[in-house]
Amino acid sequence: MTRFSGLLSVPLLVGAAGCGGALSGGTPDIDAGDNTRSDGGAVTGADGGIIGHAEGGIGHAEAGRGKPDSSAPLDAGDHDAISSHDAGAPEASGPPPPCDSGLCCQPGFHVCNAACVDDTAPATCGSSCTPCAAPADGVASCDGASCSYACNPGYNVCASGCCSCGDVLNDPSNCGFCGHTCGSEACVDGVCGSTTIATDQANAYALAADDTNVYWTTIGMASSINQTPVAGGGATVLLSSAEEYPAALALVAGQVYWTDQLMDGTVSRVPIGGGMSIPVASNFSYPGALAASSGTLFFTTNSFTSQTGGAVLSVPISGGTATTLASNQETSTSESPSIAVGGNRVYWTTYSDVMSAPIGGGAATPFAAMSYPSVVAADGTNVYFTSLALGETNGAVLQQSAGGGSIITLAAGQYYPNAITVDSGRVYWTTGAGGTGTVVSTTLGGGTPVTLAVNQALPAAIAVNSTTVFWANYGDGSIHSVPK
Repeated sequence: MTRFSGLLSVPLLVGAAGCGGALSGGTPDIDAGDNTRSDGGAVTGADGGIIGHAEGGIGHAEAGRGKPDSSAPLDAGDHDAISSHDAGAPEASGPPPPCDSGLCCQPGFHVCNAACVDDTAPATCGSSCTPCAAPADGVASCDGASCSYACNPGYNVCASGCCSCGDVLNDPSNCGFCGHTCGSEACVDGVCGSTTIATDQANAYALAADDTNVYWTTIGMASSINQTPVAGGGATVLLSSAEEYPAALALVAGQVYWTDQLMDGTVSRVPIGGGMSIPVASNFSYPGALAASSGTLFFTTNSFTSQTGGAVLSVPISGGTATTLASNQETSTSESPSIAVGGNRVYWTTYSDVMSAPIGGGAATPFAAMSYPSVVAADGTNVYFTSLALGETNGAVLQQSAGGGSIITLAAGQYYPNAITVDSGRVYWTTGAGGTGTVVSTTLGGGTPVTLAVNQALPAAIAVNSTTVFWANYGDGSIHSVPK
């Protein structure tokens, strides 16, 4: 936008102090010999417009006929404001500009404290001139109507106010995300140091936890089932045997249940704290995965010789006749399937699919077909599983409603995600790379995944209680924990 030009009358003052300076409409630079018209004809301004008639050599400006060049750029220093008393003001093409005490602002500006200010200025946001106070460790912005805030890198928006929680990269009270405490451990690059629960547990394999103890198995020449307080402090051996292969654990009513993954294997139990072990179901082909719900145990069997030799069964926790829920399941000949119970259905993995059946018996149907799952978890509302469809180096963690529908990708690019669990708010899983394995979590429904532990030696199992995440490192025989 150019200045008003060609006005032949006295100078007109435009603008106000604080709006980028005042403008003065000066006497046009017109040759006196050309400016006098004896015939009273029109005088043409610099922009080609008719700006007045000369009578007796005196130029009279006709109000409103001199126009600025609307195609010229706005001079922010001079033209964020115009005087409402300026007879030569630009013709409005829309609503009239905001005015206050004779001061009118150009579009995109409004009046604050007798000055024209940008609508998006954080100090005077919107027409109400609301100041957007910058939060600690963040910046404020204005969209022209309301304030918003953004945190500096390494800081998170918290329920108690933007950036109020502290540095999520280094603050042990907010490590990785707001409210995530590291307890007595340090926070480095958003990851808490872990607490070591136990060491020298050769081939640590399966894991379970409650609010009092954590339980795990070892497999090999000297298999065992062990428990220790959640803070550590020495393990109690519940079972030690060279003739058993405890492959999975479940906790029910003061008892630890496990599957003995041998050719003629059993499902057995032992009291928490130690005692005599008692078979619950016997003579099954390599019973592997185990889950419990409503007084019933659910487990898988495998032939390890045929891809269709797997089955899913249930048995009361007190023992009795096992019920076959599904047979001829296509399981891998080298790995056991995973199993979970959610609501009134049981879910398990085959070589290619997540399968499902009613817990009381009924037809088994594919739940997530051709997803090439590794492990599965469920909470009654959704089913969570890891997929190796794109290969072990690009695994994914997925969520699907128990009622079906679209699959949500919670995390992609996960290296062999081989253990998973869930609580009321988050999903937790491990990635399995010897020496560089990780423990990761994210919110139900999706969110930014948060790494809870790094540089783990092939974490093979994971469990949670009300406050803590536990995992077992198969690679170096250690058991660890971090706060949720």
